[in-house]
Amino acid sequence: MKILLLGAQGKLGQKLINELINNNNIIITELTGNASELNNLKTQAVGQDVLVSTVGAHSIEELVLIAKNMITIASENQQRIVWSGGAGSLWTNEHTRLIDIPMKDFPAELAAWKPAVYGHYEVLKLLQSSNVVWSYLSPALNFEDNPPRGLYQTISSDNALYNASGDSFASYISGAKALASEIIKPQYLQHRFTIVENY
Repeated sequence: MKILLLGAQGKLGQKLINELINNNNIIITELTGNASELNNLKTQAVGQDVLVSTVGAHSIEELVLIAKNMITIASENQQRIVWSGGAGSLWTNEHTRLIDIPMKDFPAELAAWKPAVYGHYEVLKLLQSSNVVWSYLSPALNFEDNPPRGLYQTISSDNALYNASGDSFASYISGAKALASEIIKPQYLQHRFTIVENY
């Protein structure tokens, strides 16, 4: 299986590579150049089986453009998309979602997360309305670059998962493992899935 990885230099992308690197059946190509440039992405997608994104959200517009490019190419080449998205569109146990906050009222202390919250939700809607084969990971509400606290579980859901301690937490390592599993043996085709660590 050949995969093209967008966002390979990021923390999650590096951890995903670590999960896949020892699998002799996987050949990883790290995208070089700008993922928002259609021709650049198209050239490097030739011959790939799966297009995987762990890109960070620098702006809503850039994230949406990257997703549109991936969908265009995957549709032309019959390729699968695996997208690492955001948790802002998950329903919490308080029956709220971050994306339901009007953008102008978004909390100032969370401003850095605004592109991820709104951008990744737009990507999810694009995938849902597309004709490509896709999977979309929404992480736990608390998704951190810290050591795992327990074993993880995944489920297809629009609701955030909580463990017995009442926490919605997952480490980047567990997120990378979940993405690797979905790449190698997909369980959530045409679905959004989410994750939690049990401890």
